[in-house]
Amino acid sequence: REMEEKVTLLNGPNKRPRSSTMNEAPIAVVTSRTSEVYVWGGGKSTPQKLDAIKSGCSARQVCAGNTHFAVVTVEKELYTWVNMQGGTKLHGQLGHGDRASYRQPKHVEKLQGKAIHQVSCGDDFTVCTTDEGQVYAFGSDYYGCIGVDKAYGSEVLEPLQLDFFLTNPVEQVSCGDNHVAVLTRNREVYTWGCGEYGR
Repeated sequence: REMEEKVTLLNGPNKRPRSSTMNEAPIAVVTSRTSEVYVWGGGKSTPQKLDAIKSGCSARQVCAGNTHFAVVTVEKELYTWVNMQGGTKLHGQLGHGDRASYRQPKHVEKLQGKAIHQVSCGDDFTVCTTDEGQVYAFGSDYYGCIGVDKAYGSEVLEPLQLDFFLTNPVEQVSCGDNHVAVLTRNREVYTWGCGEYGR
């Protein structure tokens, strides 16, 4: 909305003040960089505040998969951790280079220096995009969800950049349990992974 500001001007040699109205475009102001993440389920019937993300970081996007969680912070860093309800086996979907069960949010250090824009969680894999529209994937490639035709084996434990999108930046990513869909900045849709039932 437009703001009105009264400005007093000196008018010629008389130096008599005159009043005018000046319309200015609004300036975006961040009033708070604080946001809190709450988790519930798995025996917790009420939301519990999550304090484990690095002090000073605030969440700007949260994604919940069947086996894990992911958060993109205002600082454009990615944090992941496991949803341990039933002792699910991990396949690298946390992106930390191992199959360990990190029960608290842990920064995906292999993406340090990349400005993460969005993250999406599949059943046992993760796909994220950067501000530049580049795509990184990690976790199980059993159904081909990593998008590299299983060239790196059945499990990718660290974020792997998908060269397919180097010259065709991605605007948005969405993961189903066993497939991925992306929308490029050119308004093209690409899908990969398990094609059962025509998905």
